[in-house]
Amino acid sequence: MKAWIVLKPHAERKLRNFYPWAFHDDIARVHGDPEPGAVVEVRDATGALVGRAFYNPAAHIPLRMLTRGDEPVDAGWLRRRLAEAADRRRSIRDTNAVRLVHGEADGLPGLIVDRYGDVLVVQIRNLGMERWRELLVDALRERFAPRGIYERSDVEAREDEGLEPRAGLLWGEIPDPLEVEEDGLVFETSAIRGQKTGFYLDQRENRRRLRGMVRPGDRVLDVYGYIGTFAIHAAAAGATAMVIDKDPWALQQAERNAARNGLASRITVRLGDALEMMEALRAEGRRFTHVVLDPPAMVKRRTEWERGVRRRFVEMAALALRLLEEGGVLFFSSCAYPVRLEDLIEAVRLAAADVGCRLVVRDVTYQPPDHPWVLQIPETLYLKTLIVEKQR
Repeated sequence: MKAWIVLKPHAERKLRNFYPWAFHDDIARVHGDPEPGAVVEVRDATGALVGRAFYNPAAHIPLRMLTRGDEPVDAGWLRRRLAEAADRRRSIRDTNAVRLVHGEADGLPGLIVDRYGDVLVVQIRNLGMERWRELLVDALRERFAPRGIYERSDVEAREDEGLEPRAGLLWGEIPDPLEVEEDGLVFETSAIRGQKTGFYLDQRENRRRLRGMVRPGDRVLDVYGYIGTFAIHAAAAGATAMVIDKDPWALQQAERNAARNGLASRITVRLGDALEMMEALRAEGRRFTHVVLDPPAMVKRRTEWERGVRRRFVEMAALALRLLEEGGVLFFSSCAYPVRLEDLIEAVRLAAADVGCRLVVRDVTYQPPDHPWVLQIPETLYLKTLIVEKQR
């Protein structure tokens, strides 16, 4: 039996303005008995077709829009969306690692696809896309001809959709480690053991900014440094750099990557909690010309920011500013959508008041173009970086 969802009056306005989600409060009634994860028609209160969507009544977001209007959702639709997403990435240069699909921002809700050379790493976040798993693998093979496809769907978002975490090989074979080429450097990482899908693709432009900013003899501190990407970019420009992380495997990779690029003599690592290691460096009297703070998301909901994460951001920023010499530059990022740019600015401003220094804004940056930010989908803007210079 054909199924469709009828929205309450005016609930369709945001959907027709390209917002991709409708919530339980937007739904007036359900016709038929659609299976969880099925594709359903979405109609406004007058019965007019708005589009088609994945439907999961058990999820916090029950409707995730796939089309606007009467476009069929089938294998051809999926292939077209993948081709359109790939076409948007044609301008990405000097790297073999690119995000090919960025979920709702590419009209493919709940799907992440990252390319590392001839390997694809996918993440499936909702039940609708989960039901398309086999079709998706076929479409990816047809469009990109990869050597292998690996899945890293081990994310909390799946729990809300009633799904278990999943990780493993979907097709073909993948090397371990993977090799990421970026601006003449090579980084070894792992789709199996690494964080996210193996690499922080969204910080590419900030790594380039740092590399263009440092000079021979500069001293760089890379906090939450993972496999040392910021540090190694800085070292390639003549700086010495230290990587802090609490993951032993990541720091081993950082040392391997430094050696792989002939920069082992310029890179040191410290294993431990970020704030504790920064306090220890301050006690040692260490000072740096650049500090990079790229913490994990920490915040899933806005209330968590108010309950204590804001204070942690202020503490991190204050420690970083105390470790910076005069004229030094801080890169401070947040990859959590609930943390707004103004929140990040406020945290650094409060930290500057604690330290007693003047800060000049050098730049504010966002995620790169292979992680699209759609104006009508505020949730697609998640990465914000404040770059400030310390002055008296």
